[in-house]
Amino acid sequence: MTENQGSIVLKVAQASNENEQHSDHRFETERKITRNFQQQLKEMQPGIKLHPSIYPEESLERALKVQTNSGLGPDLVIADSNQALSLLALGLTDPIKLTKERQNLINPAALERVKTATGSLAGQPVSQYLQLACFDKRKLKKAPETLKELSEASGTGTIFGMVTNLQDLYWSLGSFGAGEALTASLAGQKVTVAAHERLTQWMRWLKESSYQQNIVFLRNQAALRKAFIEGEMNWISCWSSQLPQLREKLKDHLGIAPLPSGEFGRATPITRLKVWALGKNSSRRQRAESLNLLDFMVQPWAQKTYALKYRTGFPVNPAAAMIVSKQLPPGFSKFSEDENKRVRRGDAIVSAIDANPRLKKDIQSTLNELIFDGLSPEKAATELETQMKAKR
Repeated sequence: MTENQGSIVLKVAQASNENEQHSDHRFETERKITRNFQQQLKEMQPGIKLHPSIYPEESLERALKVQTNSGLGPDLVIADSNQALSLLALGLTDPIKLTKERQNLINPAALERVKTATGSLAGQPVSQYLQLACFDKRKLKKAPETLKELSEASGTGTIFGMVTNLQDLYWSLGSFGAGEALTASLAGQKVTVAAHERLTQWMRWLKESSYQQNIVFLRNQAALRKAFIEGEMNWISCWSSQLPQLREKLKDHLGIAPLPSGEFGRATPITRLKVWALGKNSSRRQRAESLNLLDFMVQPWAQKTYALKYRTGFPVNPAAAMIVSKQLPPGFSKFSEDENKRVRRGDAIVSAIDANPRLKKDIQSTLNELIFDGLSPEKAATELETQMKAKR
């Protein structure tokens, strides 16, 4: 679809980052950022106009099927790395071929996360969202750096909030070294006694935390953010993609920090990799302009500019990452290129669970029984290992 002035319109289908939010204001923040981005893009790339549509993550696949089958599919699809791989496998996007020069602009670990078993790329990584701690500066002078500090602060009346699903709790696994048991189970290998014990210790911490009056577990991130905005919670685990909404509501009172570590080691936040993929129905000119835009998006200037403007994502371009990390909120600056290696294990576990709805449901059920009902940490650890082995 072109316009008379010689500019070209690219249709963009975007998966929402507010997936768990079922309200009238759903997508409001994302639409605002998208409009803002379009305005800025017009100044830098006057020949390209974007026509974006935002979909709930769970509806994107269905919408793309309908549009692509009728020949009206988008030119570009924006999703996270797991969904980008799934869309390519379903034949709803085309693999992308990146020149050596372009690949050199992107963190190798980020490229690995969009690589299929045959070595093709499901899309181009553009930025990554991190797991962080968000706190209200009026209630908390500084965020706890360790789980011990968190527990002590909750005893003095500070209210902490977390979400019960594994993706949102994964950061705390590192504090107990509990990820090893899950990785082994997923690979169908025998879990060592030591690894099983560390997983049990993590389960024990979850169980004990649920008994503490001022540590609250909610079922989803939207409910957690709402409680935080309304002042019912003083600290929550959050995602950097949610910062615009929280900044809008809390203004200068919003504090951002890394997630707390434990005796075994640092927290292991996982990241959500934002990927731009190619739709199936582009004309030759639209495909060429889509590729030009993708090239522009990973250049150091664009990476640096957008990271500092929105302060929600960490650049995938290592040169830009180095420049901006000191200027982004705490939690980002702790995230270095090395962190990418650390998060890959977590990302592999989460993507394997995401790809298997039955496994996801079973794990959720185990965590709910542990946190809200009478399931013991010992039984829960064994159950989790068994579920992951059985659903390989």
